[in-house]
Amino acid sequence: MKVQLVILPFALFASACISDHGFVGNDDVGGGSGPQIQVTPEVVEFGSLGRDETVVDIFRVTNVGTGELEVSGIEIEGTSTSFTILTPLEDLTFTLPATASADIEVAFAPVGANEQHAQAMIASNDEDTPRLAVDLYGEGLIPDLEIDPSPYDFGDAYIGCMHAGDLDLINVGYDDLTLSTIELTGGSGAFSITRSPSLPLTLAPAEWTTVSVDFYPDSEADFSSVLQVTHDAPGGLDRSSIEGRGIYAGDYTDSWEIPYDPPVDLFFAVDQSGSMDDDARSLATNFSTFISQLSSYTTDWHLLVANDDDGCNDHGGYMTNSSPGYLNAFQTAVQAGGGYYTESLLTVASVAIEKTDSGECNQGFMRADALLHIILVSDEPEQSSGSWATYVSQLQAKKGSTANVKISAIAGDYPSGCGSAAPGTGYYEAVQATGGEFLSICSNWATMVEALADASVQLSDYELSHTADPNTIVVRVNGTQDTSSWVFEPSTNTVVFRTDIPEGGDTIRITYSAFANCD
Repeated sequence: MKVQLVILPFALFASACISDHGFVGNDDVGGGSGPQIQVTPEVVEFGSLGRDETVVDIFRVTNVGTGELEVSGIEIEGTSTSFTILTPLEDLTFTLPATASADIEVAFAPVGANEQHAQAMIASNDEDTPRLAVDLYGEGLIPDLEIDPSPYDFGDAYIGCMHAGDLDLINVGYDDLTLSTIELTGGSGAFSITRSPSLPLTLAPAEWTTVSVDFYPDSEADFSSVLQVTHDAPGGLDRSSIEGRGIYAGDYTDSWEIPYDPPVDLFFAVDQSGSMDDDARSLATNFSTFISQLSSYTTDWHLLVANDDDGCNDHGGYMTNSSPGYLNAFQTAVQAGGGYYTESLLTVASVAIEKTDSGECNQGFMRADALLHIILVSDEPEQSSGSWATYVSQLQAKKGSTANVKISAIAGDYPSGCGSAAPGTGYYEAVQATGGEFLSICSNWATMVEALADASVQLSDYELSHTADPNTIVVRVNGTQDTSSWVFEPSTNTVVFRTDIPEGGDTIRITYSAFANCD
């Protein structure tokens, strides 16, 4: 440790002072009434110091008035912590008679690089100068870490999205700086360090490294943490607060009014292999039951049967409630056809729906505002070349909606099959993905066709217009909040009613907060 001056213990000086220190003598007494404070020197320069060096100096407080000067305290003020008053605390409150003086001892040991500045603030009963400052200056020739920016504020950040930020660790000092640890402490797990240098790391003066921090808010709240860096500079530790606030992209309300006579587009594809003759005949026989049940809900239906590879109906196109002889036409269609894809009915359905545009064989069948209900009948597993998910996606893309596409199947029980029917693998998964009905081909046909008619008009899936946070969804049916009849399917962003499915005349109102598109 380097010491510039050694000071004797605190004392009061009643006689003239040594002139080469610039102190005020008795002949400088102001002569005014009451106490008057004077400090010499008013600026203390400690010079430039390196690591582990200390300099001690003094300033003198003198009463140049006629009354007693009462000093009630002396404190270091300012941003630098490199300066310390060495005079004992109990000696910093004292009384000076006229002309008396007191020496205050101050040390400078740099804990920061470059110019260091603070003030020794003296409080007294001098009415003209109740607070008098002594400026303290020194220069630190030491390593010094600066974290830039500090604090780091991500600001408003979308919930569910990853937000990246960089903080530079800079040696702003005059000597090498070695970093030992870099970590996040306290606060929330919403912050994480994603890129950091290998440690220990020595930075030369003016050299820097970068730490990358990610912010992933999961709720609408304020988040904070602290980046903490340990090193070999004086103090050994620096911190920077990291802050951010999670926000939603917006709050939304989607509404639906269910018509009393809802439109529905019905598509049938029936396996025409030899083992299906009896089943196709049973479906044809029970079609009148299906139509009767459907008519209790709506007469606004389109119906298309396509069993050949081309996906077309060569028996008069699609049918409506006003089509003459539609009963016989349906019965004939479900028992005719075949082709290479007769046991690959998702392929047939996909081809048929692709051909609903103007100029195609099934033009006019599919309507924008109608539920598309695809009904597939087979005693074999689905055998298309692609996965069931591929065809479901194609059908939903063509429709332009996931909520308005429903696939139902009459097939062998899943997963074990029934009677002579193999399990309806592929059909089962497509049904589950779209909220349709999976019915056993070994069951009563009259009951099955009634269930299919019910599924054709009960819209249970409601696709939201923005990507919703499930925790914020509120569903109201006819103005009353429903908390138990529905579930949310994140993969399709839909509210799906499991019970108490809304019917014609009902109004659905769904409010929610939405995630942002993070791309």
